[in-house]
Amino acid sequence: MTLYSFRNLLLLRFAVLLLALAPGLYVGLNAAPAGAQARALVHYQKNMQYSLSGEDERRLAGDILARAPDTITLQEVNRENRQILEFLKPAYPAQKLCRFKDIGGVAVLSRWPLVAGSKRCLKGRGIAALQVEMPEGKVWVMSVHLETPQLPLHGQMVRSLGAELPGFRGPKIVGGDFNAFPGSESVSVLARAAGVAPLGPKVVTKRLGGLFALTIDHVLVTGGKGRVEQLPLIGSDHYGLLARFTLDF
Repeated sequence: MTLYSFRNLLLLRFAVLLLALAPGLYVGLNAAPAGAQARALVHYQKNMQYSLSGEDERRLAGDILARAPDTITLQEVNRENRQILEFLKPAYPAQKLCRFKDIGGVAVLSRWPLVAGSKRCLKGRGIAALQVEMPEGKVWVMSVHLETPQLPLHGQMVRSLGAELPGFRGPKIVGGDFNAFPGSESVSVLARAAGVAPLGPKVVTKRLGGLFALTIDHVLVTGGKGRVEQLPLIGSDHYGLLARFTLDF
């Protein structure tokens, strides 16, 4: 291991320790005080790419920890890059990884306490979900990865998930690679079914051949108040998204 890598590893472990202590600041709080201003939440969305290198995996973990989001959604998690879940586990102990045929690994994480028995891999495929207890109340967090729209599976997933999502009650944070543009039928159907709205502005999340700029990764929340910003590629073919928003509880 080089001195540079060793230093990065030490910084990563220090960041994990600090972030792991953060929820303790809210011990004893069950809800926000009446009349208090809504607390801003932060969400990190990333399609990692199956071929992400070990070095980029550590860089991505470091970037996530430095930004200290409340919740995280990851796609294209496989045997080669899933160690990132272990890197993040001390600070983000609430985790669910679902492995879907034809879609691959989809993961959701949070630093807030897990609601017992809430972890789900949706039958319609492509969504991993869990519910956490935030100071303001319980929140569902969902990670989405849809098939590309030119394949029949995309439409099948949208129809199945659209029928399944209304069964999840309460506020939601939904992030993922929808392989669909803002305002498309696929995004709209799932947004209505989950009772969420996309955050703007529209930002480029993937480029094809350096020519075509696509917005196919999205963050949607209950209430839809907030905004997203583009994050670096960090070894992936998708840009990350960082969302800052308030939820309707």
